[in-house]
Amino acid sequence: MEDNKFITEEVAKAHPIMARKANRALDNLEKTESDYSRPAPAVPNRGKEYVNPVTDLKYRMDGYLVDNLNEVPKFLRKAWDCVIIVSGNAKVRIGKSTIAMQTAYYLAWLLNEQNKKKGLVPEDNPVPFDNSNVVFDPDALMKVAEKKPRNSVLVYDEGRAGLDSARAMENINKAMQDFFQECGQYGHVIIIVLPDFFKLNETIAVPRSLFLINAFTDKNYNRGYFSFYSEHRKELLYIIGKKKWGSSSKYMAVDNNFHGKFCDYFPINKELYDEQKKLALKKRRKTNLEARWHIERNIAWWIMREKFDCEIKDIVKLMKSYPDIKLSEKTVEGALAKVRKYLKREHYDIEDDEND
Repeated sequence: MEDNKFITEEVAKAHPIMARKANRALDNLEKTESDYSRPAPAVPNRGKEYVNPVTDLKYRMDGYLVDNLNEVPKFLRKAWDCVIIVSGNAKVRIGKSTIAMQTAYYLAWLLNEQNKKKGLVPEDNPVPFDNSNVVFDPDALMKVAEKKPRNSVLVYDEGRAGLDSARAMENINKAMQDFFQECGQYGHVIIIVLPDFFKLNETIAVPRSLFLINAFTDKNYNRGYFSFYSEHRKELLYIIGKKKWGSSSKYMAVDNNFHGKFCDYFPINKELYDEQKKLALKKRRKTNLEARWHIERNIAWWIMREKFDCEIKDIVKLMKSYPDIKLSEKTVEGALAKVRKYLKREHYDIEDDEND
């Protein structure tokens, strides 16, 4: 296999599948914009200085980033939805939500201006992006996507540090895949905000998303910096970076297309956003606590059945002796089955009861 900048002969022999994916991504990088139906990145290397104030809110954005965002409407006209990922270099409170909201508002403003020129909306139509376009869990994203008009800009902000939990990420990836299967036909712009790009499922991170914006700090921990990865360079970053150890080495595995700065401006109501986020986290903690209580209840029933020889009908009778308890034998049987399945998976030695 021919050597290149990223894949050596030794690595290719040790990881043939990874090498094939990486070389395929490298080949894609060499193709021109005309080879793809999706828009290509603008200009590589260092970003432009801030351009003149953008949108009706007059905040400043990097010029190369604006160039790339201007290509998104062309993508939507092909009847696709558009997925953009904003990560935070595997860290929290690094400014990723700020640049995500600036990006989202700019796209909503751009689409609104184009609709004005086409006569699809009134000249005084406000930019259709506010706090109602921001959600904090996949279920809420699905509900909002169904209500908003076609080609809306939506932000799914999954910025909690708890994403390091493998089970939490598994649930989120599954929910996101379900969302795209059901709501992909709406043609929305979906901006996914999360600490670590590499925690995403490959299907969403590589073929499903258009580009990656990664927010980071300088050596003095000052916020306001980002790097941009096009569709194909993002694919290469995911394939090669996922094999690295440590967040810094992961994000440095592939050169970005360009990097630049973003200003400290939040284009929607920040106080309301913080309150929305706080309520979402509280709801999530409550849901997790209720799930734990549910498991503990099932185990308690299993102990009553297996260790104390209680009949299922007696368990139901005992539970219903307390006020406002509605329970059936079928519910208890299902709970016991789940506990047995769990115990077998964890290699506990138990015997099935023929009476269940």
